Amino acid sequence: MLTHLCRSLLLFAVSILPLQASENQGPLHLYVGAGWGTGDGSHDWDYSNQKISTTHYDQDIKDFKLGILFSTAVRLELAKTRVDMDVGTSRNDLSGMDLNLFFSIGSKPVRPYLMIGLGSYDYDDTASLVKGYDDLSGTAVNIGVGIFAPLAEHVELEIGYQEKRIEWQEMDSVTNDVRLNLSTRMNYFNTGLRIIF
Repeated sequence: MLTHLCRSLLLFAVSILPLQASENQGPLHLYVGAGWGTGDGSHDWDYSNQKISTTHYDQDIKDFKLGILFSTAVRLELAKTRVDMDVGTSRNDLSGMDLNLFFSIGSKPVRPYLMIGLGSYDYDDTASLVKGYDDLSGTAVNIGVGIFAPLAEHVELEIGYQEKRIEWQEMDSVTNDVRLNLSTRMNYFNTGLRIIF
């Protein structure tokens, strides 16, 4: 339900971007950037819609971004993201792509923003956990708030807080014949730099 709602909102927002671009008096700008984040999260394992276990973990997130500024208020960004998770004594990795839409407020140099987005993720090295699949794949819903602040004419700093929820494909357990569902939740503070062309 949440994924469907976010997808609908994102599609609506993307559909009005040409209108926003036509109203924008200045040229469009491309940018590249990198981001870092740290926080915590959890895995929820469900069997027949009954929660059977929750695993908590710490995480570090890195991403590389390519985006387009339609105006000072609206931007669309594609990010290649990697998540390193410390789960107990083991380390697990997620990798994926996010498409995020940012709306910033105000005309001052430091501007607060709201972000919504969707992503597609792989849970690395999980093929051995399930029958007949490669690594688990899932769909992410992203929301966030933060600020953009200029550091120089073409350099921008971002500081924010984001939440991500990933719903993974349903799986058959390798140890028995039950169907399992896994969802992942992440909460993290992030910072990043962008170079605007």
